[in-house]
Amino acid sequence: MKRIAWLTDLHLNFLTPTELSAFLAKLTEIRADAVLVSGDIAESRDVTQFLQKLADAAGSTVYFVLGNHDYYFSSIRAVREAIVELCEQDPRLIWLNNAGVVELTPQVGLVGHDGWADARLGDYERSHVMMNDYVLIEEFAGVDKQTRWPLLHAQADAAAEQMRQVLPKALDRYERVVLVTHVPPFRDACWHEGTISDDEWLPHFTSKAMGDALLEIMADYPDRRLIVLCGHTHGRGETHPADNLVVLTGGAEYGNPEIQRVFEFE
Repeated sequence: MKRIAWLTDLHLNFLTPTELSAFLAKLTEIRADAVLVSGDIAESRDVTQFLQKLADAAGSTVYFVLGNHDYYFSSIRAVREAIVELCEQDPRLIWLNNAGVVELTPQVGLVGHDGWADARLGDYERSHVMMNDYVLIEEFAGVDKQTRWPLLHAQADAAAEQMRQVLPKALDRYERVVLVTHVPPFRDACWHEGTISDDEWLPHFTSKAMGDALLEIMADYPDRRLIVLCGHTHGRGETHPADNLVVLTGGAEYGNPEIQRVFEFE
């Protein structure tokens, strides 16, 4: 039996040193065999340092994806280059975008990708939401709403395409697969304060491209099971888009990171 801890939307850059030490102590205490992190660890200038602190505290391998906040004050390209370099230097850290299929146990595989909100659900054209992403991430800054739309599509489509390549390989080998991503892949997984987000917010907090890919893939594997772990909305919830597919969205609060769940896998 292996104990696998799941964390999401930690925003560790909001913590005082004392608060950070207290959270890391909790992570140490659970003695997980591996840690899964579904994004929003910190921001571009300190995400690599906080990842190393997580690995130090966990005493085990940390498998992670990045969230939108992890790119703030830089670019997607530059942060991803820094993360690749970090993982090459520190084998305790595994960025799932580049990991392919990982074995958690002989029966459970692991895959993942950052994902991206693609503005295909809800009403992007009428939405008045102005995400910090559109100001603080280089690829989206300085462009108007209509120009930004295909840029969001491109990021989400790339993530979905990678899952179309990687997830079937995992399902061929394992009875159960865990998929870690940051952005909820379905409308019904986009929880906030106990309810599903409305058309104003859905464009910025869901990835239809990823959801469509997962439904298509799982339809071809009716005897396999997929667990999706995501975050982004800071609202805890669970949904079952298909009989063999469950999506868990993690809850979060700035300044109060928590361990979402500890799974026990044989």
